[in-house]
Amino acid sequence: MIQTLTDRWQHCSPRERVMLLTGGAVLATSLVFLVIVDPLLLKLEKLDRQLNRKQKDIQELAVVAQTYTGKRAALTKLEQRMPPAEAQFSLLAFMEEATTTAHIRDRIVGMQPQNPTVVQGYQESAVDLRLDGVQLPQLLALLVAIEQAPYEVQVRHLQLKPKFDNPTNLDVTLRIVTYAKA
Repeated sequence: MIQTLTDRWQHCSPRERVMLLTGGAVLATSLVFLVIVDPLLLKLEKLDRQLNRKQKDIQELAVVAQTYTGKRAALTKLEQRMPPAEAQFSLLAFMEEATTTAHIRDRIVGMQPQNPTVVQGYQESAVDLRLDGVQLPQLLALLVAIEQAPYEVQVRHLQLKPKFDNPTNLDVTLRIVTYAKA
């Protein structure tokens, strides 16, 4: 077979030999490109896409880590304001004292403690407070007294309704909550 190819090569004219060499070179170059270069280029493109995706993931993870750190610091700050286990903090007694401080104890229509619930290792105590005929400065004094509590006390729900006969007086419904470690 090699002998046959050598004989045919000898019978070709110089122009045909140049054309055969050029065709062979083009064919060899195409094969090298298809077998070696093209798969490498595809692999590089894939790696670039993966690199971009991983960089985005790293940026998102950094944002999540920063958010987590902030929330963890806020949780630590809230835990420091929670009553210790040995403290006998009563939300109901505190609310009676706060309404007395705000001079609206006589305006209490109802003060109902709710059953404590445990959520993710924290015990939530709540009190529903209804006030009748309270003026805005008195309500603000109550909210300031709640804000200045020795432990973390929050107003979860606040509903105001002006009285029909005297709009300066308000009917107020509050839900006050506090948390302690369970």
